[in-house]
Amino acid sequence: MNPEPERTMDPNTDTGRFQYKWILLLVVSGGGFLSIMNVGMVNIGAPGMMEDFQTNASLIVWVNLAFVMGSTVPLLPLSRISDVFGRKRLYLLGTLIVPVGLVLSTFSQDLTQLIAARVVTAVGSSMILANDNALLTQAFPASERGKAQGLINVAFGLGIGMSFFLGGVLIDIFDWRALFWARIPFQLLLAFLVWRFVRDDTQETSEGRSGYSVDYAGVVLLAVVMIGSLLAINQTGRLGISSPLALTAIGITALAVPMLLVLERRSRFPVIQLSLFKNRVFSSGVTAQFFAQMAHGGWNFLAPFLLIIGMGYSASIAGLILLPFHTIRLLLSPISGALSDRFGTRSTSLVGHLTLLCGLFMLTTLGTDTHIWKYLLVITISGAGLSIFLPANNSAIMGFVPRDSLSSASGFLATSRAIGNSTGMALAASVYAHTLTSGGLEQTVNAVSQGITVVITVSAIGLVAIILRGRG
Repeated sequence: MNPEPERTMDPNTDTGRFQYKWILLLVVSGGGFLSIMNVGMVNIGAPGMMEDFQTNASLIVWVNLAFVMGSTVPLLPLSRISDVFGRKRLYLLGTLIVPVGLVLSTFSQDLTQLIAARVVTAVGSSMILANDNALLTQAFPASERGKAQGLINVAFGLGIGMSFFLGGVLIDIFDWRALFWARIPFQLLLAFLVWRFVRDDTQETSEGRSGYSVDYAGVVLLAVVMIGSLLAINQTGRLGISSPLALTAIGITALAVPMLLVLERRSRFPVIQLSLFKNRVFSSGVTAQFFAQMAHGGWNFLAPFLLIIGMGYSASIAGLILLPFHTIRLLLSPISGALSDRFGTRSTSLVGHLTLLCGLFMLTTLGTDTHIWKYLLVITISGAGLSIFLPANNSAIMGFVPRDSLSSASGFLATSRAIGNSTGMALAASVYAHTLTSGGLEQTVNAVSQGITVVITVSAIGLVAIILRGRG
């Protein structure tokens, strides 16, 4: 399948479209900046929540896994609904639901209530993530798509990087509840900006609206597969593979996967548009995204335990140390996007993925007596790898799908990102909890190193997917 031809525009509207696409990029980047905070801020608060709720890492990780699951399960059907009923409508609704979830999180009295509140926040976030790439692809010509992806990845990198630092400051001044209530005003501002500046696209997406229905059975089976697989990964490390809970999760997942695939092949409006995977660039890009994000998610979960518990830093200082991992995107993501536009996506994606894994591997060689500048250097190298990988890989994925499936492809992009992150977190938490036999500093650092080693070993599969991609 060849990339779509450059769109032609009426010369009388070129100026307006040129101005609009940059306004849209700013608004969507703001949405991405705030959305990514929903994970990063909570990660930096995990040690404090674990102490407050008197639980362990393999259970506290579900505060974030609940968010990831709640945002990922509805992502693909919401993407298809957006293609039919309008992308702005769903995006705007998401910006209004997220503050409701933040309010509920603020007033949660136990771990169960907090997890439920995170699911509410996640549903709103999924409406945002299902449409951000589609809105940008709709507004930007093919020749500038990599540039747009590079710039929005700057927003994601800045959002998650600042979330660790700002989250640490909020924890040091207040407590972990401030991670939620402090973001409510900014989410309401985003809703206003979307309502005011994003163009209504219901007329463009109205074709095919008649007779559309949601594949509810597919949504349920997808939820069973995702939750079952995460439970299997997480609880196998905590309780052992022979435990009834782990065996049940493995069995249910093994049964649900083939059922889901058969159902989606027969469904008129499948939640998973399997036909997109016939394109090798698309399928390899989604696979590579999954494994790169697995490494990313595992590191993000383990980093606060390493720096706060293992190294003894305050939450705000730990957030500051982690800042270069994400803010390096400010420099490298636009460059990566421009290079992928000029030279293709495969080599850029491969270099980025490999650099990410090498940087994380170097982290496992450092100990409690290592000078902090070495941690900063290696953390920056790891972040540079992710910054190079994401724009090129995202451009490959979005550049090889038909226009009427843009939101579906955007949904796959966000889904692979979310599932990869959650799998990495679940795996890292499982290995960390299993390895940690005492509360000593050396034990904590060793448990973190073990978790990172397992995660990056599995994530190396993504390199194979990129190599097999072909030219794209």
